[in-house]
Amino acid sequence: MKTLGLIGHPVSHSKSPQIFAEKFKLSNRSDLEYKLFDLDKISDFITLTQNDPSIVALNVTVPYKKAIIPFLDELSEEAREIGAVNTIVKVEGRWIGHNTDAWGFSRSIQPFLKGRHERALIFGSGGASHAVAYSLKKLGVNYHMIGREKSEITTVTYRDLTPEAIKHHLLLVNCTPVGMTPNPQSFLEIPYDGISEHHLVVDLVYDPETTQLMTLAHKKGAVVMNGKDMLRLQAEKSWEIWLKNGI
Repeated sequence: MKTLGLIGHPVSHSKSPQIFAEKFKLSNRSDLEYKLFDLDKISDFITLTQNDPSIVALNVTVPYKKAIIPFLDELSEEAREIGAVNTIVKVEGRWIGHNTDAWGFSRSIQPFLKGRHERALIFGSGGASHAVAYSLKKLGVNYHMIGREKSEITTVTYRDLTPEAIKHHLLLVNCTPVGMTPNPQSFLEIPYDGISEHHLVVDLVYDPETTQLMTLAHKKGAVVMNGKDMLRLQAEKSWEIWLKNGI
């Protein structure tokens, strides 16, 4: 039996086990199982994989998409450029890191993008936001990353946001876990008065399916979407990578 799974903290809400159980069934792969591994710290990855040699491939979620990199032996060119990893596979004893979030995000958002969505605000500075930034750059969309404090990557803080700034950026993407189960009542504190029917608001949270951010933006007339399609698409790409590497 080969073990695949998800590492992160927390992971109990994840839909990945259901997604991959279906893939295993359709592929007639009774030799595979998918488990959730809630790691208190990323260094536990070493202990986990050394103690259980059946683990051959993993997805990586919050908050370890950047933190996992020093523990890997090699990165794909795209993962290196993005600076974040959400898919890893063991090849001849070496752990190789990939990023399928960018692929999933690009394909999930493209049907909703209009010509007016040429400027975006990305909320958050974690691994998912790096994948989103990479994707938007490829799609020709200018963006600013918003964080609690200014840094090399977050050039704007939440305190700096005004209704006018929101009005001039018609694509808003939440890459933080704010609003995610088990705290579904929480929401980003941004100037919602700046949101209009011209906006596309994307929340990468998929549990709950409708977040407070989506509800508040929808009330302003915006088109809203959650991260469910991105989750499914990045999982398909992960599966493809794993199969190519002999899983």
